[in-house]
Amino acid sequence: MKSIEWTPTEGPDAGKCFVITRMPAFTADRWARNVVRALGRAGARTPREALESGIAGLSGQSMALFSHMSDEDCEAAFQGLLDCVKIRRDPSNPAVEPAPLIEADITDAATLPALRTEAFKLNVDFFKAAIYQIYPLIEALREPIMGENQPAA
Repeated sequence: MKSIEWTPTEGPDAGKCFVITRMPAFTADRWARNVVRALGRAGARTPREALESGIAGLSGQSMALFSHMSDEDCEAAFQGLLDCVKIRRDPSNPAVEPAPLIEADITDAATLPALRTEAFKLNVDFFKAAIYQIYPLIEALREPIMGENQPAA
């Protein structure tokens, strides 16, 4: 499974080493489908330009997309991303396994959004696949059925 190490360069969390691991395929697929369905329920449209620009476009718009969700859906989406993150408590000793995050690990307000963004980047291809799978279905459901809600000719 793909992992990256990310270290803030500024602020109170500077120097801490976070290990962000890509979700397993089935977990990522389920997470992405839930996010896309939540966006659909909220009436959000995923911009075509972002889809066509690939990972960079979606990563750049991820936080804007999440702002359309209900608090409950957004919390679940953000938690799924943070579940990808562990901390290397002793960066000088790589033999020590990274540990799950606890609240005391983060002291800088900028660290949490940065960690979520990095986790999103690792999993964005599942999100993109879910958009291509679910949004055409949502659009088809929104289209009026022939003769329904249309003026008589």
